[in-house]
Amino acid sequence: MKHFTAVLTLMGLAVSAAQLIVTEEAPQPPHPYSFSYAAGRAPGHVDRVHSETSDGSGVVKGQYSYVDPRFKVRTVDYVADAHGFHAQLSDPVRDTPTVAAAKQRHHDLFARIAADHARIAAERAQDALEDPNHLLVQNK
Repeated sequence: MKHFTAVLTLMGLAVSAAQLIVTEEAPQPPHPYSFSYAAGRAPGHVDRVHSETSDGSGVVKGQYSYVDPRFKVRTVDYVADAHGFHAQLSDPVRDTPTVAAAKQRHHDLFARIAADHARIAAERAQDALEDPNHLLVQNK
């Protein structure tokens, strides 16, 4: 009896599983739409806005604005299409002198490392030309 119950249970599960048919819906074409909103952290205080429209052919255009930490309104216009997402900041952020100096230090360090790697590669290539049995990968 115990085996009979187990067999019936397994048969029931098999029938249930066979009835589960997964269907994948075909992707729907884009539909035109438009939206906009304004929001803020305090009642009556708007600190960000966003509006967007789609023409239904896959091209989306929009604009959003926000108040940055220095209380300046930043506005971004954007287009998303078959060629990607393209954003344009109305008033680009400029580097402070400290940030500009850090970028320059990074650039200088990167250039020095690249030059060292090029020199090492040239030395190893020359060694390989002079001695065909020379191992190209060494621990120096």
